[in-house]
Amino acid sequence: MRHPLRIARVHGRTKARLESLYREARCPRFRIRVQMVLLSIQGKTIQEIASTVRQSRETVRRWLRRFLEEGVNGLTEHDHPGRPPIITEEIECYLLECIEQQPREYGKDRATWTTALLAEEVKTRYGVQVTDECIRQHLGEIEVVSRRPTWSVKHIAVQQPGYAQKKRQLQGSWRIHPVVPMSTSRMKPR
Repeated sequence: MRHPLRIARVHGRTKARLESLYREARCPRFRIRVQMVLLSIQGKTIQEIASTVRQSRETVRRWLRRFLEEGVNGLTEHDHPGRPPIITEEIECYLLECIEQQPREYGKDRATWTTALLAEEVKTRYGVQVTDECIRQHLGEIEVVSRRPTWSVKHIAVQQPGYAQKKRQLQGSWRIHPVVPMSTSRMKPR
């Protein structure tokens, strides 16, 4: 049988910090860990803490042990190892460079960039297969937000001299017919 693990003595400042962290925690997992420690300070057993926070006894033991070894900082999650990011700093710089230009300057037949078009450009340039959702999420992380484009015919005006004047003449020829609402008194009775 394992010996009981209990946090008996905690200094006033540490306890006040734990209570403050419990009230202000944004991460629910972190809040539960702080709650485990606070319940242990109150004299609760591991079984009582586990049933209160709805975690296993092993989980409670692990976090109480980490608190005893590392203090309050031991309750935070460590970095999780994982695969390296697909979009490297070099690709990120290239994406930012692309966004500053028009797709036509990169040989694309589009007026504005889309995340799918940027993903295609990354694959062409670096040989890295990424999804348009990956591009969207990464741009969001670096605070580049995509928005709905406003359409213009500037490229036609450049290609065809006098286009803007022709368009202005056409706009004046349209007539707007006012819509007159029907009166309910004119309807035929049944």
